[in-house]
Amino acid sequence: MQCPDCAYEVNDTAIFCPRCRFQFRETDTPPVVPGTTIPDTPGHDAKSDESFFEETQKAFSGKELRMLEIQLLQPAILVVLVISLCMYTVISTVPFIPITVAGQNFGMTGIVCLAAGLVAGILFFVFARSSLRKFRYR
Repeated sequence: MQCPDCAYEVNDTAIFCPRCRFQFRETDTPPVVPGTTIPDTPGHDAKSDESFFEETQKAFSGKELRMLEIQLLQPAILVVLVISLCMYTVISTVPFIPITVAGQNFGMTGIVCLAAGLVAGILFFVFARSSLRKFRYR
């Protein structure tokens, strides 16, 4: 038999042309590959398989969650920097008790601002990560 689309010589039992993928006839059932069929068991139907697949696909997988958490680190670091900078500009005029190390005076303002920014960044990351884990899509 010849393909009517590309005139390629095809076996008579073929459903598709191997060269141009022209479909010769309509099939009601998909082709069966040996070893891939699921045996019919009592109480087994295709509807329950589809609903199970839909239920498992409504949340992010573990790999997707890890990738999203890695992408969430950038905004968390940005929150740390912005909060630290804003606090430093506001409270930089407030004198704190300086710490003297080897004759050098170190102010505590920068350390306090950085600590507050780190706490805010960690809180942002934890809340955003928990909302990602709770996320369900339709």
